[in-house]
Amino acid sequence: MESSSGLVQYVRDILIGGRSLIIGLWVTFKRLFTPIVTVQYPRQKLTMFPNFRGHIEAIRFDDTKTHHCVACGMCMRICPSHVIKVQGVKSKASDHKRGTLYYIDFTKCSLCGLCVDICPEQTLRFSQEYELAFPSRWDGVIDIMKRLEESR
Repeated sequence: MESSSGLVQYVRDILIGGRSLIIGLWVTFKRLFTPIVTVQYPRQKLTMFPNFRGHIEAIRFDDTKTHHCVACGMCMRICPSHVIKVQGVKSKASDHKRGTLYYIDFTKCSLCGLCVDICPEQTLRFSQEYELAFPSRWDGVIDIMKRLEESR
């Protein structure tokens, strides 16, 4: 009696396993004919949505062909990560200060966007670039004013 119930259990396990195998093969077979959704990176590049928040960059304005940063330091004071350093110079005592150095340590930046929001000259924005990787930690400290001038 015991051998027949063991045989029944054995056959039942084989049928349940076979059913599970067929269901798994059916799922795999269906996926063979669906369109590919994976981007073949790095051969293909993604197009980012307009609201994508990449790293911070300076805006080049058409009227001056450069940025409008006045080195007020508002972004430096509001940054919760304390990763922004801004310096500016005046060419004459009566002129406005002009930002010359704008360093951000992107290895510690949380991309919160407070610096973009508080900028009184609206000279900062989020970029559409998503490939921001560095071989060393020190390469993550970037002068975005210098980067703006190099992108001409």
